[in-house]
Amino acid sequence: MSNVTRRALRVYMALSELKADSGDVLDALVPFFEPVLAVMHGKVFDPELLAKGAQKLYRWRINRDIAEAFIPRLVKKDYLQRKASGVYVVDFQQPADAGKIDDIANILEKIIDEFEKFPPRVTDLLNYHRSREDLTEILIRFLLSLDAYGEAAFAARVDRMASDEERAVLDQLEEGGKPLANDDRYMSARFVKQMCTKKPEYVPHFARLASIALLTEVVEDFVKPTQPATNVNLTVVLDGPVALDYLGCSGKQMQDDVRSIIDSLRGIGCSIVVYPMTIGEIQSNLTTMLSRPHNKRFGATHAAMGSGEVMESYVQAVAKNPELALDNVKIPVRAIELDQFPNQQRWFDLERHDDFLSQVVWGSDVAAKEHDATALALTMRLREGRHSSDLFRCRYVFVTRNATFERTSRRYCLQSHLLNQVHTGPVVHLRELATLAWLRTGLGAAGQEIPKAHLLATCDRVLRARTEVQDAVASKLQEVTPEKLPQFELLIQDHRSIQRLADETLNDEHVVTAENANQLLDAMREATIEQEKAAMEATLIADRQKMNKRHREDVNARREAEARANTASIALAAAKAREQNRAILAINRTNKMLAALDTVILASLLFLGALAAYDWLTGDLKKYLVWRFVAGAAGVLGLYHLIAHVRGKHILGTSNLLNWLARPLLTVFLKRAYVEDFDIDKEVEFVGGRVSRRENSLAQTEQDFVLH
Repeated sequence: MSNVTRRALRVYMALSELKADSGDVLDALVPFFEPVLAVMHGKVFDPELLAKGAQKLYRWRINRDIAEAFIPRLVKKDYLQRKASGVYVVDFQQPADAGKIDDIANILEKIIDEFEKFPPRVTDLLNYHRSREDLTEILIRFLLSLDAYGEAAFAARVDRMASDEERAVLDQLEEGGKPLANDDRYMSARFVKQMCTKKPEYVPHFARLASIALLTEVVEDFVKPTQPATNVNLTVVLDGPVALDYLGCSGKQMQDDVRSIIDSLRGIGCSIVVYPMTIGEIQSNLTTMLSRPHNKRFGATHAAMGSGEVMESYVQAVAKNPELALDNVKIPVRAIELDQFPNQQRWFDLERHDDFLSQVVWGSDVAAKEHDATALALTMRLREGRHSSDLFRCRYVFVTRNATFERTSRRYCLQSHLLNQVHTGPVVHLRELATLAWLRTGLGAAGQEIPKAHLLATCDRVLRARTEVQDAVASKLQEVTPEKLPQFELLIQDHRSIQRLADETLNDEHVVTAENANQLLDAMREATIEQEKAAMEATLIADRQKMNKRHREDVNARREAEARANTASIALAAAKAREQNRAILAINRTNKMLAALDTVILASLLFLGALAAYDWLTGDLKKYLVWRFVAGAAGVLGLYHLIAHVRGKHILGTSNLLNWLARPLLTVFLKRAYVEDFDIDKEVEFVGGRVSRRENSLAQTEQDFVLH
């Protein structure tokens, strides 16, 4: 494991322990200096030597002043021992890596396992093969953005040592190496983006390592404050491409990156505006792009439209009225022109404007050059000479993605004595603003959103298909198979084909040859077919899953309906059983009453019979008129029964009387028992002066109990 990787993991652990109110975040970067301090052990501390060691190890643009600013931190950690006023001796020996590093080291091992399997999935044309150790180093360096400045950043070599003693110390340090090759950068970006999509559990670790890259920005310009800020009075002026990123015209990743920065700055009181000439630049750039044929368009907005991240109709609406689109997202226009406010022109007059314009060498569009020169002039005027090392005290700052503009404008202001070395320039790069937004708005729960969004946006920029690759393929096809050129021009209008071309070449036009041009064309064609096939399979799977889900829901619904029906049937049967029980109770009570009446009638008849026998023997009752009537009635009744019996007719008796009384009595008892649905004629019969259930009614009741 190299020093870069080892120190990165140490810093990762330090950042993991930081909180929003944990003090100076730069303390977390001290592990990066440990290898230099280890070879300086026992020697008098020389900040110049520390700076040169960091340059050699990490290629940081660090100087003596920055190294001196770290002295209090090194003393606090007992890495330096004070011997006299301004004299320190280094007391640091390289310890073994802390056990806590093992946690992130294990995670890194799993990530590299995935990275080793990744290259064959991307390109069939190129043989991208790196050892496991190389892949680890490449990925870490990509995440740390040690190659962010390109070859130009390495112009200042550390070979110009002041003494042999310094050379002896620095020779013990390994070289930081050259910037990552284009294929390594592309493969790293492709891998990180896929991992963030397919395995989001690794996103926090990628974001944490990317946040180290933001910290190195502060190291290289250490005089900038790093403490959280609130209620600041700063107006951030957006360049045209940054404003388009915020509107989403450059794709989702770029929008998320810019919005995470701008929204966090708004949260501490910053105002966000654009200059009037930026509105014209946005309108001109979008209109020019939209007016070109699809195969002649290029840029972030065209790529976003091709991938479907932004609709062309939306881009057309923004091109028609950029001011309205920006106003809808609360980014107003700062009304100011170059010839206004003469009292402010002394801070950057027209002569300086024209002088700076003559030094603008990037691009060939005169209007774009004038826009940048005017942006610098207006920002300097609005500052009114109030410059500071703290960006949030500078009142106005212009934010751009153009690194050359940022460097040139600062150099010009320094040479013109409009700023000093510690002041923040009027033009800052979005990367620097991301760093300050991250550090100055706190490192709480949402603290990794800015590094994460910045990392994904960086991957998006690295992966964006370069027009040079397309031109190289078109040129080779024109040489060998010109008849296929129309196919190529049609395919480059599809973002899937463009992405496959970038993957196959790793975005390097130098690998395109006459021999592989047709192979690249076939790969572009297959990309569309494969994605359409994958989309169709995904649709079929989704439909199948939907049908299965619907079937399961129907089965569950049927089961639930059956369960509810069974429950209702059981409840109904129970209710019917309870009602039947109450009906039986009413019948029993009626029969008891009828039995009692039958007993009374029988007893009365027996009593009358006894009286008749007494009268026959004694004749004592004949003198009573009532007895004569009773005897007469009994004689008539007996004669009736004799005649009816002889003739075989139906005989009326006490049973008939009881049968007639049973109906009203049963009705009364059913009502008292709250039995409502009981049909007396169908359910019961009156026989022999008693109430009994009919046979068909009993059979139905038994069947109901069996079913339920």
